Amino acid sequence: SVASSPASTSARGRARRGSSAAAMATRVDYDELFARGRGGGCPSLHAAPMEGLGDSRFRIALSARGHGAFDEGCREFIRIPGTLPNGANPEKLLRNLCGKYDADELFGIPLAAQIMGSETTLLREASRILAHELGAPRIDLNCGCPANVVTGKGAGSSLLRDPELVYACLKAMVDGAAGADAVVTMKLRSGYDDASLLKDNLLAAKEAGVKFVSLHARTRKQGYSGRANYDHIKFAKDVLDIPVLGNGDVTNAARCAQLLNASNCDGVMIGRGAVQDPLIFRRIKASLSRDANGVVTLNADAFEREFEVELVINFLREFAEEVFKTENKPNGKRGSGVIAQELETFKVGKIKSIVKYIFAANESLEPHMSSIMQIDPTRTSAE
Repeated sequence: SVASSPASTSARGRARRGSSAAAMATRVDYDELFARGRGGGCPSLHAAPMEGLGDSRFRIALSARGHGAFDEGCREFIRIPGTLPNGANPEKLLRNLCGKYDADELFGIPLAAQIMGSETTLLREASRILAHELGAPRIDLNCGCPANVVTGKGAGSSLLRDPELVYACLKAMVDGAAGADAVVTMKLRSGYDDASLLKDNLLAAKEAGVKFVSLHARTRKQGYSGRANYDHIKFAKDVLDIPVLGNGDVTNAARCAQLLNASNCDGVMIGRGAVQDPLIFRRIKASLSRDANGVVTLNADAFEREFEVELVINFLREFAEEVFKTENKPNGKRGSGVIAQELETFKVGKIKSIVKYIFAANESLEPHMSSIMQIDPTRTSAE
C-alpha cells in the first residue's frame, strides 16, 4: 500500500512526545502512488489546500473517517512572516505557527503541510519543525495564492515573478527537511500576469530538489475566472522529469479524464470541485483508470449511485458535527452575550457556505438554495 496508518494521536499528545511524532505520522510512498496511475489503476488523487472554505472541518468530513477515497490531503497555508517583531524569538514563533498542523487529522489519510512566505531562513526552520518534529510527510510551498493581501507582501503567486527567489525558497525548505522522511513540493499557478516565466519557475523547482509540483493552470491575473489551460500542464510534463499534478476545473470524473488525456499528468489535485461534490473522489476512483500505455478508461456506471444521497447526508452531518465543536470564533474570544451570538452566526455561516456550493452544483437542489441562504443566523442555532 502507499500509506501506513498507525493509531491516531492528538496534537497535544504529539507535543508531549516531541520529535517522536515524526515516526508516528502516516507515511507516503509517492513513487508507488504515482506508479498506480500508470499501471491500470486510478491516478493519485489529492485534496487541494484551501484557506477558509476547506479548513480542517471540511477535510475531516470529506475524509469520511479515513475512507474519503483521496490519497492525500493538504492543510491550508501557514503564513511564515517576512520580518519578525522586535525581540521575537524565531524558533518560538515558528513553533506556535507550525503547531497548527496535525499530521493525524484525517484518520490515516496522509496530510501534507503548506507554508507561505519568502524569507528563506524562516522557511528553512519552519520546514525543519514540520518535517522532523511534527511528522509532515510533505511540505509544500504556496506559489499560487492570488489574493492581493498575500501578493502585496511578496508571498503566494508573487514569487512567480522571480524564479531565482522560487529556487532560494525551495532550496531552503529542502535543506530544512533534510534527514527526515519528508519531501518538499511546490504548488504554483501558470504565472503572475502571464505564463512567460512558467518554464523558468518549473526548472527552478526541480533544481532546488522538489519531489513534484502541482500546477493550477491559471495565472494570478485570472484568479478563478475563465477555464484552466491544460496545455500548461502538458508543457510542465514536457519540461520536467519529476511528477506533475494537474489542478483546475476538475468537477467530475469526465473532466478528470479530460485533464489526464490532455496533459498526461501524474496525478490530479481537486479543490473547489470537492466542495461542489463531496463524493467526487469516490466517483473518480470508482470509474477511472489509466494503463501503462497512457490509455484512460472511464466507466461512468461504476459508482454505486444508490448510496449517493446517504453519503452526501453523512458528509453534511460530519461537517456539522465538526462545526458544532467550534468554541471560539476566529480572531474572537470565548464568552457570552454578543460574543456567543457571533459564534452561533459563524457556525451557521460555515454550514450555509458548504450547502450553497453543493446545492448550486446540483440541478435538483439548486431551486431550494434560496430558502437555505435566507436563514437568519441571529434567530437560528447551528444545532
